[in-house]
Amino acid sequence: MRNNYASIIIPVILSILVIVVLVYTGLASYDAQILTGLAQIYLGNVVYPGSPWTSISTEVVTSVIWDQRGFDTYFETSVLFLAIVSSMLVLEKTSIRGGTSAKEMTIIVRTVSMFIVLIIVVVSVSIALHGHLTPGGGFQGGSIFVIAPLVMLLVFGSSVLEEKGFTNRKLLGVRSLAVSLIFLLGLVPVIYSLLGSVNAYLFQNLYKPGSLFSFPAAIQTPFGQVLLSGVLFWLNLFEFLAVSTGFTLALMYLTKVFEGDAV
Repeated sequence: MRNNYASIIIPVILSILVIVVLVYTGLASYDAQILTGLAQIYLGNVVYPGSPWTSISTEVVTSVIWDQRGFDTYFETSVLFLAIVSSMLVLEKTSIRGGTSAKEMTIIVRTVSMFIVLIIVVVSVSIALHGHLTPGGGFQGGSIFVIAPLVMLLVFGSSVLEEKGFTNRKLLGVRSLAVSLIFLLGLVPVIYSLLGSVNAYLFQNLYKPGSLFSFPAAIQTPFGQVLLSGVLFWLNLFEFLAVSTGFTLALMYLTKVFEGDAV
């Protein structure tokens, strides 16, 4: 009975506290819904092809992250990369005793989980590759993808991913390659500037005032025109690979530590 009261009282208290915080900070007022000057600038320039600051992308957040502040985003990706590598080094030094792999689930759970994993992978890839068109992007897609290996680990045990070819070396290799490709894409405008004696900037995407350098906003394929928004499509793809492999790698290490009862 006491637990039943607690399950009601605690959510009510938390809800009241959230309301008080929103009111006290002004976040619940109408003024908080008015766009700031910076937000108006981005919304008025990023989306429209006629603007000199456009990314020719319908997704403002992705445009800002990779176009207007791509250099910062790259360092954020690098920080995540270093965090995962550091975690691996720490976990490598722990004593991992194998042999306590999770018990496999019933055939019903295993069958259903395979369908769920397939759906998660398709959705995550779609969110990543359409990140320049709809809300999402490489980080969001990669974060969703890692749920798939998590389900696999819970249902089939820690060895299933390695049996499928997802070894530590391969995952780290893909992640390193993806981070390197992001940096190389950001470096292309600088190389172009040095070779052609024209103005171009690190991580520049499309034309900007004072610089004529631009990646192609769209390409023509036998199936029609495909909008890439410069390198936004490719940066989302590489970010997806970096995040999904990095999180999967960390997940595999943590699973081994817990199953091995590390000391």
